[in-house]
Amino acid sequence: MTDKQKYYHLLGEVCEAMPSSAVDSAIRAGYGQEHKSASTRLHHVKQGKVASLPDLVALIRYSMPDYEIPAHLLPDEAAAAVATPLFH
Repeated sequence: MTDKQKYYHLLGEVCEAMPSSAVDSAIRAGYGQEHKSASTRLHHVKQGKVASLPDLVALIRYSMPDYEIPAHLLPDEAAAAVATPLFH
């Protein structure tokens, strides 16, 4: 399964349960805070306009800490180790 497929599958699982404050929770926790466009980008990820699996995983982890993301829907470890993060 590609990261894009994982993104849409995971978004389908959490879209109704994700709180409306998910983006604010991630920004307050420091995710992407150094960039002006972080909030807009994360809103687009939450809405499905930008298919970024690492950003969706961050949104879920910051806003839904009790939700356990299925292992098969997480980004590949090998790819994550060499990938440049969106906000660095």
